[in-house]
Amino acid sequence: MKKIFTIAMIAACAMMVFSCKNNGQEEENALENAASDAVESVEGAARKAGKASRKAAKDVKDATKDAIDRTDEALEKLDDIIPAAAAEVQPTFNGGDANAFVKYIQDNLVYPQVAIDNGEQGRVVVSFIVDASGKVKNARVSSSVSNSLDAEALRVVEGAPDWTPAKVGGKNVPVAYSVPVVFSLR
Repeated sequence: MKKIFTIAMIAACAMMVFSCKNNGQEEENALENAASDAVESVEGAARKAGKASRKAAKDVKDATKDAIDRTDEALEKLDDIIPAAAAEVQPTFNGGDANAFVKYIQDNLVYPQVAIDNGEQGRVVVSFIVDASGKVKNARVSSSVSNSLDAEALRVVEGAPDWTPAKVGGKNVPVAYSVPVVFSLR
């Protein structure tokens, strides 16, 4: 009986070892499969991320090229702009000289009430382009007094009717122009 008990114990132990070994193998296989699946998933995600980053890089490159092209075009246009004094035929406003434009400004200027209340006065210089078609473009304040006076000076200059454009070699050309707009409290 002792021998049968010992053999039964040895058989039970062997079955347990075999069972553990099989369970261990199954767990090992399951872990290997999970690891393999995880690696494939990470590789797939990396491929997608790589494609997305290459597309984003291409989009940025294309946008940068477009911006450079637009800047080059704008600079070419600026190269064509000359000072008004350098034109063979000066631009004219309403058939007159520069004084006609000053008169237009005086006639259309409205002194802002906030500037009156604050005692603001002075000379705002507005720079602009009279383009090849005679339109006032790119007006900006080049010498400021206050926000309200600057805004009014810009409003009047930007709202000006078309000029007769300047000419060089018989061709209409854009010219840079500046005009002082004087605000004076009396």
